[in-house]
Amino acid sequence: MGKITVAQAIARLLEQMGTEVAFGLNGHGNWALLDALVHETEIQSVAVRSEDHAVELADGYWRRKRGAPLPIVSTSVGPGNMNAVPPIATAFYESIGMLVLAGVGATHWFDRGGIEEFYRHGPEDWVAILKPITKKAFTAIRPDTVIETFLRAYQTAHTGRPGPVVMALPFDIQNTLIPDDLPDPTPYMVSRRPAPDPQGVAEAVELLKNAERPYVVVGSGIANSGAYDALLRFAEATGIPVAVTPSGKAAFPEDHRLSLGCIGRAGTGQGNHGARRADVVLGVGTHFTDIDTGAWTLFDIPNATKLIHIDIDPTELGRAYPTAVALNSDARLGLDALTKAATEVGVTERKAWTDELDGVRTTWLADTEEMRTSDIAPLHYARVTTDTAAVVAEKCPDASIHFDTGNMLSFGPSFLPASSRHVVHSGFMHRMGWSAASVLGASLASDRGPAIALLGDGAYLMRATVVPTAVELKLPIVWIVMDNRSLQIERETMLKLYGRESMCDYRIEGEEELWGPDYVGMSVAMGAEAVRVSKAADFKPALEAALDSRKPTVISVDTELETPQYRAIWYPYPADYHATWKAGPLDADTTPAHD
Repeated sequence: MGKITVAQAIARLLEQMGTEVAFGLNGHGNWALLDALVHETEIQSVAVRSEDHAVELADGYWRRKRGAPLPIVSTSVGPGNMNAVPPIATAFYESIGMLVLAGVGATHWFDRGGIEEFYRHGPEDWVAILKPITKKAFTAIRPDTVIETFLRAYQTAHTGRPGPVVMALPFDIQNTLIPDDLPDPTPYMVSRRPAPDPQGVAEAVELLKNAERPYVVVGSGIANSGAYDALLRFAEATGIPVAVTPSGKAAFPEDHRLSLGCIGRAGTGQGNHGARRADVVLGVGTHFTDIDTGAWTLFDIPNATKLIHIDIDPTELGRAYPTAVALNSDARLGLDALTKAATEVGVTERKAWTDELDGVRTTWLADTEEMRTSDIAPLHYARVTTDTAAVVAEKCPDASIHFDTGNMLSFGPSFLPASSRHVVHSGFMHRMGWSAASVLGASLASDRGPAIALLGDGAYLMRATVVPTAVELKLPIVWIVMDNRSLQIERETMLKLYGRESMCDYRIEGEEELWGPDYVGMSVAMGAEAVRVSKAADFKPALEAALDSRKPTVISVDTELETPQYRAIWYPYPADYHATWKAGPLDADTTPAHD
């Protein structure tokens, strides 16, 4: 029996487990681990410019793969580890599986307050910060048990509801010699998912059988479960129309006759109409956020509408609305069970209901056509998103498209038709600029396929330092930057509520005209191709050329700031502590002042 270091053992096991890529940044706390990964394995090691980029690349990688082998992240000590905290929170709340191997100081020096130690409340206590935003976070302090805890950490990240697991590795532990007779990691890569309770399935199907206006709404649980085909089989077997949340974008084919598109604040007319009129709702892999439900004003649950809720996480069942039937289950297994039971009892399409929704769809498409085809200059968001989807559908339909938060959240859900299952939105934490980095991970996960980020200028400026990484990796990334020199979605709402904006517009002190950096020049300086588009007719050719080049390219789009943007639902934020509130439709005489 030979001896190897803990770092070598972990690297060897990761390679044996089929790990394809590890993302990280060098710091004095993770030297041993990086040395082993880079020089002693065939795992691709991707060096980034900031630790948060590493986590977001892993995030994008997971969203494309949705299963083991996990993406691996390595960060290091003090501020380096702290840089990873915000995107780890995103990964936790959006069910993104990954393993973060964080270097920390040597155990010999714990609690002495050495360089970058988190010591005032406990020895090297950084992991305490992570407890609320990870599936598991701990420090390995014994070399003789570290491999066993590493394998359990790996298993935790991808089983059940996926999420990030953080394992802090002190520098001395990484370098300590242990026996090289490593365990078989195969059992720790297997995930067995929970199936629904049969009695619950029977009760759910009875509700669906008696419903006049049944309705399905799904979230990102479909993607993590791989339940795309199961959802399609259920819809076609029962004739029940399907809506998606922004996080569930692309879970159901948007050109299918039963597709209602997205619901919520920026939802389609037919999707939101169906939510308001449904008498039975089947929610799958979604927890009904305010964005998805118009601040809980779309559904009249439990009064006029009964809810059947399926989720792999029992803590999400009934969180926003009381359930008639709650099924703690994997989405695919739950849908398969419902399809079988519904077929047996004869659940069929309610033609009057689907005809009603078809009529609303026709009206909504006509009402929004002017936005999608607008020739205004600066450009309209709806024109840019619509043209992006059209180019991708023609040239590379399987490309990853990640759309960001901000004003893009008003258009990505309903004006970016998905040609594949890989149109993705970071739908809970809404971290600005997430898409700029996550598309690199998606490209790597798709054998360096094309990937597109749609984001605002404020978001791009926050995350632009990821561009050199794409240049070094020669990835075919296209960043479409909506340049209007303002935080538009905040600006619009503040003007509506207060009659003035605050800290939204970018301008040089003492000047009235809005100002912003030269994103073309900035991007070229970082090694990317770049072009500015100021006319609607020029956008499609610019995107086609960028995709054909297969080079990292920034398209800076001069976008409209003053034209009223799309919002399906305006709803009031509670601004008065003494006001009462309850979920449910707004009163008929209520005119929301703001969103």
